[in-house]
Amino acid sequence: MNKFLIFIFVLVTINSFPIITLNLHMMSDEQATDVLLDVKNKIEQLAPDYTEIIFDSATPASYDLFFFIEYNASLEVYIGEWKEDSKIVSRCEYDPKGYKFYKDFIMECVSCPLEKASFKKFSMGDFSSPFRLTYHPALDEYPDFSPDGKYICFISDRIGGNRNIFLIDKETGKLIPKPVYGSSEYFPKFSPSGNKMVFQGSLHGNWNIYTMPLENYSRSIRRISSGRAPAYSPNWLDEDKVIYVQDHATSNYFVVADTRTLKRKVIELPFDRIFSPTPHGSDLYFVGLKEADFGIYKLTPDGSIITVEDTEYNEHDPCIKGDFLVFTSNRDGIYRLWAKDMKTGKVWCLTEDIPYDTFYPVFSPDGSLIAFSVYKTGSEPDIWIIRFNPSEESSPLNDLP
Repeated sequence: MNKFLIFIFVLVTINSFPIITLNLHMMSDEQATDVLLDVKNKIEQLAPDYTEIIFDSATPASYDLFFFIEYNASLEVYIGEWKEDSKIVSRCEYDPKGYKFYKDFIMECVSCPLEKASFKKFSMGDFSSPFRLTYHPALDEYPDFSPDGKYICFISDRIGGNRNIFLIDKETGKLIPKPVYGSSEYFPKFSPSGNKMVFQGSLHGNWNIYTMPLENYSRSIRRISSGRAPAYSPNWLDEDKVIYVQDHATSNYFVVADTRTLKRKVIELPFDRIFSPTPHGSDLYFVGLKEADFGIYKLTPDGSIITVEDTEYNEHDPCIKGDFLVFTSNRDGIYRLWAKDMKTGKVWCLTEDIPYDTFYPVFSPDGSLIAFSVYKTGSEPDIWIIRFNPSEESSPLNDLP
């Protein structure tokens, strides 16, 4: 059968200084022309405010990306590839008889140029708030910043459907995968030095806690937790000690583990369940469950437990910078991010402009940014970022209806 090629030249100009341009050269074989047009239309639809789409332009660009999609009749699949500098940077497949939704395939194709733009925008520090960082239809959640601000990490199942750790290099805007083969990862956290990571993984079957160096990591992964009971939600106490949650027969407890000696200490607290250990100075903030109510509490060095934020609307995911606590709560029917000035007690909403549930907030090292996951209805979560400026807070809790 004779084939013809459909060429589409797309120029995406990001209105900032300096301007970022993505020159997209898009073509297909005859059987995939409709799919190509769907990809083009979705790019136009999702292009954020800082982009301008121009077709059939020969204007010089910051990046040149080449997209080709074809229907492979032998395999009965559509295959789309993005190339940069003659190297494949993204590959998407769709089997009309398979499990993948067509809309997700289109989003896979679209995510490459959109994330090329958003990662670069993020690396420049020149973006509005709120700012969508990831666009892939796969799950993207559990962000964390490295202490030097060079990287932001998160978990994504965009490679083969398996949850892996990914880094975005803030200096270059490049996406760096850190797969742990045979395992699914959750809750990655940089150590205070930024040289190591701790995470929850399934390398040995059930959930365990692992550490690994940032460089040459694959042969240096170490299991920190012990026993058959699931261990999860880790965090660093210092460069050598981690704290995590481990289940037992009827409840759970915190475990403090020395990553060098593997000596462990159990901390049991008077709650039905406890979650999200979050060290801050000499105190330990955490989520406690009592009689179906989740709240945020503080464990002090003398063993006292202080209520920090506990309403009937359920509080989760504490993160702290200085005198400010950020957490999630469904105070208006949606799980939004809220901030609390722990000196004055004032509470206000940070994500009133996002009409979807938001979870897992984390501060940047300087406290100026907060990364988190947005759970749009009908879609997997994406990573978003807001700027945090307590002097310009909006929607104080006392002013809400």
